[in-house]
Amino acid sequence: MKLSRKKQIYLIAFCFLVAPLVLLGIFSYYPIVRGITLSFADYNMLTGETKWVGLKNYRWLFNYKYFYISLANTLKYLIVVPFIQFASMGLAVLVNQKIPGIKFFRTLFYVPVITGSVIVSIAWRWIFDVDGILNYFLMSLNIIEEPVLWLLDKNVALFSCMFVTFWRGLGYYMIIYLAGLQNIPSELYEAAALDGASNFKKFTRITIPLLRPTMLLCFVLSTMSALKVFEEIFLLTGGANQTTTLMFETYNLAFNRYQFGRSAAVGVIFSAFLITLTLIQFKFFGLGGVGGENEKKRKKTNK
Repeated sequence: MKLSRKKQIYLIAFCFLVAPLVLLGIFSYYPIVRGITLSFADYNMLTGETKWVGLKNYRWLFNYKYFYISLANTLKYLIVVPFIQFASMGLAVLVNQKIPGIKFFRTLFYVPVITGSVIVSIAWRWIFDVDGILNYFLMSLNIIEEPVLWLLDKNVALFSCMFVTFWRGLGYYMIIYLAGLQNIPSELYEAAALDGASNFKKFTRITIPLLRPTMLLCFVLSTMSALKVFEEIFLLTGGANQTTTLMFETYNLAFNRYQFGRSAAVGVIFSAFLITLTLIQFKFFGLGGVGGENEKKRKKTNK
């Protein structure tokens, strides 16, 4: 039976989709379903036995001290999001200027992004050491009288990890904002200049509104990265000195204590929290929030 041209196109499209869908099913959807079911069970890695325990893992978590510490630290880590976004946006505006050698500075700011996590952590552990260069520099300027325990003091260690996250991510988001800035037509700025608009008004009336999609992308990516922080905690403090986060606690319960069901329960709670926060950001930047006013006006105009 000969298929129509339309059905042939659908069949070809379906054939192209089969392989990606199979890979997604194996490596994404199955682990999600397996993780959710595992959170209601007690899994023994040695015997492979899975025992159904219902909500026991969740009840245990709510009585587990480090769950609340890791939850609080994960929320604290969100502090880095607005700082890194506004700093990277400002940096993108600066490197968007047409001056000699600007490409060199763009590359220089991007170097931390492509530098390996282990190398970065070793360097910062040396900088943050009690006898490290940071304490030496601050004491030389008489800013501090005695060395600060940057990675050992529970009141400072988490913020030290945050600063490393900020330093590493600055160049990454700078590049994304730079791409967004270069997509804004220069004619808009020229027209605003003819109307006598100041640089501040150009930034607030042209740059910010047209950067909303880029800002949404960067804020969502930055929030997810902050909530899922693991490398900085694992390599700098090892979760000690009350620097554990939900992602690190998921790893700790699974691979240090071999409590896979409880680890899966942390993962489920963490995923639900992450999805909720992402939807809130879409609401704020998207059609349902502040960013949707122009879209609503445009739809009314078209009607």
